[in-house]
Amino acid sequence: MRQVVLSIGALALGLVPCHARAGCSRELTASFIGAERLVDSLRPEKAGVARVFAYDGSEYTAAEALWMKGKLRTVLSECNHSDEAHAQPDLNQVLSLVRAHHRNVPPNGR
Repeated sequence: MRQVVLSIGALALGLVPCHARAGCSRELTASFIGAERLVDSLRPEKAGVARVFAYDGSEYTAAEALWMKGKLRTVLSECNHSDEAHAQPDLNQVLSLVRAHHRNVPPNGR
């Protein structure tokens, strides 16, 4: 929890750059940040883990999680090179998978 608060504080102070902002539109950047938040909550690096869960309760295979992490790195690189024409379809692939797995979990978890 402390790390989240520190990250939010650093972002609010402008100490952490907005990842995709360099060469992509605000809309793409907003979508990227939302996808990145969910994908970063997945932890497929533990040995023997076949399924991983996001902060919202959605479930993915470890392979899907790693694929999404790789795709987001590609999107970030494309935005850094001002190549939104390639970044948008790559981000759309990630968002499509996220929508396919999305669960509507109430904030209180019930």
